[in-house]
Amino acid sequence: MKSVCTFLLSILLLCPALAYQAQDVLIAKIDDYEIRSGELLYTYQKNRASSEIIEYDSLEKYLEQYINFKLKVIEARAQGYDTISVLKEELQGYVSQIRKPYLDNEEATDKLIRETYNRMHMEIDASHILINVKTDASPKDTLKAYQLIDSLRLAVTSREQFEELAKSFSQDGSAQLGGNLGWFSAMDMVSPFEDAAYKTATGEVSAITKTRFGYHIVYINRKRTSRGKLKTSHIFFNTQNRSESQVKVLANSVYDSLKAGAKWNDMTRRYSDDNRTKMQGGQLPLARIKQLPDDFMDIAYSIKEIGDISKPSKTQFGWHIIRLDQVVPTPTFDEVEADITESLKRSGRNSLNEEQLIKKLKSENEFLKYGQTLKQVISALATLNKDSISILKEQALLAMKAKVIKVKDFVDFLPSQNIALGKDMLYSLYQEFEKNSILAYEDSLAPTKYPEYGYLLKEYQEGLLLFEIMQKEVWNKGVKDTLGAKTYYLKNIDQYQVEKRLRVQSVSGLDSVKINNLKAVKSQVNVEVPIDSLAKKHFSEEELGLLKFVKRTIKASEIGSFETTELKSGSWLENTGTGEHYYIDEVIPAGPYKYEEIRGLVISDFQDYLNQEWIKELRKKRQVKVYRKVLKNISKN
Repeated sequence: MKSVCTFLLSILLLCPALAYQAQDVLIAKIDDYEIRSGELLYTYQKNRASSEIIEYDSLEKYLEQYINFKLKVIEARAQGYDTISVLKEELQGYVSQIRKPYLDNEEATDKLIRETYNRMHMEIDASHILINVKTDASPKDTLKAYQLIDSLRLAVTSREQFEELAKSFSQDGSAQLGGNLGWFSAMDMVSPFEDAAYKTATGEVSAITKTRFGYHIVYINRKRTSRGKLKTSHIFFNTQNRSESQVKVLANSVYDSLKAGAKWNDMTRRYSDDNRTKMQGGQLPLARIKQLPDDFMDIAYSIKEIGDISKPSKTQFGWHIIRLDQVVPTPTFDEVEADITESLKRSGRNSLNEEQLIKKLKSENEFLKYGQTLKQVISALATLNKDSISILKEQALLAMKAKVIKVKDFVDFLPSQNIALGKDMLYSLYQEFEKNSILAYEDSLAPTKYPEYGYLLKEYQEGLLLFEIMQKEVWNKGVKDTLGAKTYYLKNIDQYQVEKRLRVQSVSGLDSVKINNLKAVKSQVNVEVPIDSLAKKHFSEEELGLLKFVKRTIKASEIGSFETTELKSGSWLENTGTGEHYYIDEVIPAGPYKYEEIRGLVISDFQDYLNQEWIKELRKKRQVKVYRKVLKNISKN
């Protein structure tokens, strides 16, 4: 179940505000279930530019997919998935993470946007000490935590002392690093922490700062002007399987070759241990601080000119040669205003405070409090006059538009009806009850009052239902039905053909003399002896540091050109495109992959097949009607 959380959050929470059809019209029906244009366009336009024209064919195709999705959700409800208590609890957990649309403080937004933009021009290297405070901590525990952090703040006289105190007292994962958090900029930290950091001078300790994690003090190590984003490429040398000296020798050898004119892409393909980027010239995404490790970015920032490369340098992961490909300075205010606005909303930084929010909602929802009734019920509760309480229970205590909240709701809210509470305590409890009632009423209106929010809530619920029923009807069946998967493989074996392949031992980093020496040695030993074992016996440690050994299965067509040696076991090939030499262990004729080789792919295809068959069954089971004239009108508008 947990795996759906990241999926839902990433797809649902990050979508921008969208413009919808002004008139929410009926666009399709599944039996009596209605699909309306507002809901459809909300999901359809998520990954499209708001200015992009809606083409009828594209919208029609999407509607068919959307109907398939709704058919599954309707089936899940028919099977009772929406009544499962675990799913209900999980839904509430996800919903609690959605920002409530009525919290926005429009008056504060402009000031916050400009302040955030200004902060984007400065980067801060800071350390901190955290003393945890739980959200439900007692006043006694809260005071104890405050007194501890206050005593630590008063004790700091230097950066070194701060680091020692962090190691001894901080309750954050950074404690072992002396509390160091590295470089950060605007929006990288929670709002109160960021405020404290930007308001504190270099070499100083901040005032005590409270966040949802607890109490912090922040020490500012350094500040600098933002260096913007960089696009880089790298050749990475892993130290996991080689000694530090071997890696250093190899890195320096590659660096010397590059300075002598070797092509970057060739050297990257041949020597880089970053398998995700080596075939693309080691290209990394455009990044700023916090998006790549600090030690890597420090090296990249030190490169002065586009196209220049760094000397081999060590980071926490290994050794790198880094090439600077592009520099993107801090954008203009107009370029990032919309992005900052959205980030502020997602983070909740532009929220109304509680007093402002309650005042706003009271006004919008025509709040009315029956003051005389409140006085009577407080008096009755303070004296435990049960007869008076009983008489008052059905009377209205407060109202919002058509919603009436009675005295009995307040009585039920109290921690006990059998313990006498003072009037001050009762009034305090009433204030909490009033606030909760106002927020609960607004929550009930929100899905209709704020359509995007309503669509979002529905997506959470239906996403969970879809996940659960897909597990049962498609995913688990595809994995557990081994016979069905093998039968599908045999029926569709033409889809799983592959050309001639070679199972090889690959070695790179050899010059012509060394490869000839290795071939000669290999020809004199048992064919089962691995190439890397032979090399370790016949080459020095320094020479081994330049070599890389990998066992692979490759397609014959992957070798750009090779020596005119017959393709057979025990022969050697050279891939002139990568500089690798292959010793052929086995030649696999063209034909179908074995089921065991591609079991994962077959299961995935089998699950797709099960899904399509299930959709056919659901469409036969229910009546689907599409109002195509309406669909055409939407695409025209």
